Amino acid sequence: MRAVLGLTLALALCACRSPQPKTVSIDPALESLVPADTTFAMGADMNSIRTTHVFQKYLTAVNLPQLDEFAKKTNVDPRKDLWQILSCSNGKTGLFLARGKFSNGRDEPRIQMEGVKRFDYKGASLFGNEQTAVLFLNLSTAAAGRTPELRALVDNRNHNSEGLPAALKAKVGALGSGSQIWAVFTGGLAGLNLGVPEESNIGQLLRVFKGIDSGSMGINLRDGFAFAAHLDCRTPGDAKRVRDAIKGVVGLGRLSTPDNQPEMLKLYDAIQVNNDQTKVDIAAQVAPDLEDKFLDLWLKKR
Repeated sequence: MRAVLGLTLALALCACRSPQPKTVSIDPALESLVPADTTFAMGADMNSIRTTHVFQKYLTAVNLPQLDEFAKKTNVDPRKDLWQILSCSNGKTGLFLARGKFSNGRDEPRIQMEGVKRFDYKGASLFGNEQTAVLFLNLSTAAAGRTPELRALVDNRNHNSEGLPAALKAKVGALGSGSQIWAVFTGGLAGLNLGVPEESNIGQLLRVFKGIDSGSMGINLRDGFAFAAHLDCRTPGDAKRVRDAIKGVVGLGRLSTPDNQPEMLKLYDAIQVNNDQTKVDIAAQVAPDLEDKFLDLWLKKR
C-alpha cells in the first residue's frame, strides 16, 4: 500500500510540472524595452546559470573585492540578485537591460558611488550623469546606457512594443531551450570598423568575417560545455572562407599543443565546423570531466 501511495504521489508531481519551453525564454518586461531598430541582442538566464558547476566554481568561489564593493554601494550583488540580462544594440548605441532584485523590498534602488548623482525623469530614477546612467524603472527592472537613450526608453515604455524585431526573434526561436547564454544578430558585419589596418593579418581575418550576414549562438552549461553557432553568409564563397578561417584557428591551436597533453587535444577535436552553401555551423561539446580544463584554457592567467 505504501509503495502504491508513493508511486501515485510521484505521478501526481510529474503531472503538475509545467512543460519545458521549446525555445529560449526572454522576460517580457525586458523584451518590451528592446528598441525597434535593434540588430544585435545577447541574453543570459542567470537563474539557470547559477545552478551550474561553472558558476559555482568560477564566480561564487572566487574572491572578487571589486564586485563586493559594487554590491555594497548599489545594494545589488550580480552573483545572486540578477535573474535575467539582455543586451541590445543597433550597431551605434546599445542598452544593457536586467531583471533582478534591486531593492530590499522596502527602499528604492540606490547607487552611492563617486561621481554618480541621482536625477528623476517622468517618475523613473536615474543614477549617473548626462552622458551615461543607470535607470530603474521599478524595483526589479533596470537599464544602463547613454542617458538620452534611457530617457527615450522611458518615453516609449507605455507604447505597445513588439519586442525583438521579427528577424531576431526567429533566430532566438531556433536556438532551443537549452541555451542559457545566447546571441543573435542581423544586418551583417560589413560596417565593422575597429581601426585595424586592412593589410595586417588581423585586418585580413576581419575581412573574412565581414562576409557573414546574420547569425546566432547558444551556450549550455548544464552538463559540461555545449556550444552551437549558425552563421548565414552572403555567398557560398564567403561561407567557405569563414569555415576555412575558423578551422585554421582551431588547427593552429591543436598543432601548438604538446603530444603529452591529450586532454587539450580532445578539446580542440571537440570543435566541429561545417558549411553547406551559404551556411556555416560550429559546434562543440565538452564533457563534464574536461570542462575545467576547457575553461582554464581561456580563463587562466598567462
